[in-house]
Amino acid sequence: MRTTEDWSRLGGVLIAALAVATALAVLGPRLLGRAAGPEVEIISALKATEREGLSLSLPGIPTPLTAREHRFARITVRVEPGGERAEALATLDFTGTLGAIEVSSLGVERVPFVLKDGDWVPEGLEAPRLAAAVLALERRRRALEAGDREALALLAAPAREDGGGAVEVGGPELEQLLALKERRYGVSGWRLRLERDEAVVTELWRLEGTLPSRPVDQRGERRLILIRSGEEFLFSPALM
Repeated sequence: MRTTEDWSRLGGVLIAALAVATALAVLGPRLLGRAAGPEVEIISALKATEREGLSLSLPGIPTPLTAREHRFARITVRVEPGGERAEALATLDFTGTLGAIEVSSLGVERVPFVLKDGDWVPEGLEAPRLAAAVLALERRRRALEAGDREALALLAAPAREDGGGAVEVGGPELEQLLALKERRYGVSGWRLRLERDEAVVTELWRLEGTLPSRPVDQRGERRLILIRSGEEFLFSPALM
């Protein structure tokens, strides 16, 4: 028959075992990742966002780009000489929202990582290319609604060295939009295909406003192409 002291000792052993199990559950993946090298730790960090959620802050935009569902796949890791920096190459299947705008994207992603306090962490956002493309799209939408030609010009790709490729900030469709009073350029959805150096986008838009002769309420779907310029995306061959 067990005494009170025996039961107390057994209870202490059970508590200690539970503490060890909890520690392993929390620290185990990290310890395994470190033992296997940076590749496993970086892949684990990206896959963890699928459980924890993904919210991307865009400069100058108060509402984050928030995932409803996303999946990283085909992840490969390149560690730079010195072992302090690395880059993860992956495909990303994303569905989510930017405010009221539905955003879906499929394509390649390139995520820089740095070693910080013994852990591999993203240097910036977990999906920098998607964030950069959506930021360009939202800046364009706001510039169209505001009728801001200067802001639109900053989003246009420059001419190539051979003299081609320049985007004209004008044209009949843009001039008609700028002529509207009480203008509102709304977007209900962006569907993106992210390639290595460009993004192909289908935009679902609605333009509202008034002309001297009549009110305007138009809806449509248009195809846009963005090309990568450094860490940002610019529009080519047209803004509309």
